[in-house]
Amino acid sequence: MANCPCCSNQMLVHTRTQKTYWFCRSCWQEMPNLSLEENQNLLGLSIKLTSALKKQFH
Repeated sequence: MANCPCCSNQMLVHTRTQKTYWFCRSCWQEMPNLSLEENQNLLGLSIKLTSALKKQFH
């Protein structure tokens, strides 16, 4: 199983029209299957973006 990039809960794998995708039951959304490294990169980018926005608006 993979973990959701938004909430880190385990996702379920689903198949629709011969395509496989991940679904997060917590976020109730289809999610991409990101590797752990990609999740860490996304988290780092999110933290940097949040810091930049805080500086811009304060």
